[in-house]
Amino acid sequence: MSKTLFVGIDAHSESNTACFLDQEGKIILKSFPFPNNLPGAQGLEAKIVSVMNENNFDSLKIAAESTSFYSLHLVEFLATSSVISPFAPLVYQFNPKLTNAFKKAYPDKDKTDNIDAFVVADRLRFGRLPEPYNVQQPYVPLRRLTRYRFHLVESISREKNYFLSHLFLKFSSFSSLEPFSNPFGAASMALITENLSADELAAMPVDDLVQFVIHHGKNRFPNPGKIAEALKKVARESYRIRPALADSVNLILAMSLRSIKALTASLKEVDKAIADEFKAFPNTLLSVPGLGPVYSAGILSEIGNIKSFSSQDKLAKFAGLTWRKNQSGGFQAENTRMTKTGNQYLRYYLIEAANSLRMHNEEFKAYYRSKHGEVPKHQHKRAVSLTARKLVRLVFFLLKNNQLYQPPAKRRSATI
Repeated sequence: MSKTLFVGIDAHSESNTACFLDQEGKIILKSFPFPNNLPGAQGLEAKIVSVMNENNFDSLKIAAESTSFYSLHLVEFLATSSVISPFAPLVYQFNPKLTNAFKKAYPDKDKTDNIDAFVVADRLRFGRLPEPYNVQQPYVPLRRLTRYRFHLVESISREKNYFLSHLFLKFSSFSSLEPFSNPFGAASMALITENLSADELAAMPVDDLVQFVIHHGKNRFPNPGKIAEALKKVARESYRIRPALADSVNLILAMSLRSIKALTASLKEVDKAIADEFKAFPNTLLSVPGLGPVYSAGILSEIGNIKSFSSQDKLAKFAGLTWRKNQSGGFQAENTRMTKTGNQYLRYYLIEAANSLRMHNEEFKAYYRSKHGEVPKHQHKRAVSLTARKLVRLVFFLLKNNQLYQPPAKRRSATI
């Protein structure tokens, strides 16, 4: 009968904690700390070999749980270790979500690193595990870029919200009256950073304001006079703030705008790096009009090997693009919430890709419109999420069969 050693590791930035269990759940080696560095990993490696030989274990499973990147070096070290390779170890990297619910089965235990390492080992022993860590994954460098891009987009969004909150202090009616369709456009930014007070803007001649809009908008606005009148209204209806506060607000707006520009420039650079890196991954996703290399890279890098998913439903569940039913007896809830328990990066790129497809792909544009008209509220959010779910089916089909995208008309004619 096979004897398996289960090693659970709770990883942190400076130190880790490990616990060894057998297949019956008996503690073979109590939880112990070790440094999260190369000598610490080598010490763990030696202990694993010693325990394996002393107890006649013939198979080995290891799982490390951590947030951020704290377990990555250790997992890579153990997965490539020549010292423990004779035991054919299976090494797993656990997302904390995988063990959080499992920990509730131990209500009497305290929340400590020693207990966490034990729970990780016991969860490993329980089974129903994700795919083992594969050091040969070609998608890892690309995934780092696409995830960093996700971080940049979130940072830009936060900074823009911070900017708009201070814009309310400067011109309180700017956001509600919307003189510019894009408050972060060149003409809008030039006006906001001019250090004009509401009174100064109100006193500015309309003709001068029109010329300002034409100059900074590079003569692209069809009706600059209308924008000038809207700006006048913003000035009339906005609260007045005292000069000392205005100076602070103007400085904050200028600095925030500088951050937005720097982040946006970084985003463009990362997009180029992603597109260049993605050239090494021949695939059929780029055949879909409106998908593009960045969104395709984000989707493919998170999926990895499509053979890991037996169906498109499994892929949708992995992305968290599923909806829980709320039904009891004869009651059926009309509103259902997205689970959002899967891979947030894959879900983000699928939804962003769906938003692009609704504008550049006739098939998805028609689908989006049909879903948009089904409900009276939250139309866009619901429609784009369902369009992303439709995209999951297409992505699974194209990658699984290694086929190029064909519009619906061609697909129908091919089946006749």
